[in-house]
Amino acid sequence: MVFWASVIGGLSALDVWCHRNETTGDTLSECLRLVYHTETSRLGRAAFLLTWAGLTCWFVPHINRRVAEIVDG
Repeated sequence: MVFWASVIGGLSALDVWCHRNETTGDTLSECLRLVYHTETSRLGRAAFLLTWAGLTCWFVPHINRRVAEIVDG
């Protein structure tokens, strides 16, 4: 848990710092838009959507399975 808190906390702090500085294009959102070409390409938007849906399809059952193991004992 400490590992994930460190990773997520560090990325969040970095993103906040990038958002507040004067440099354009360095936040996580801007980098994802650049990588997936979401502002210029239908294929890029579709790829982003499929990636996000795939992560959701894996993550939600993964977390719920662990919660069910804890609750059921």
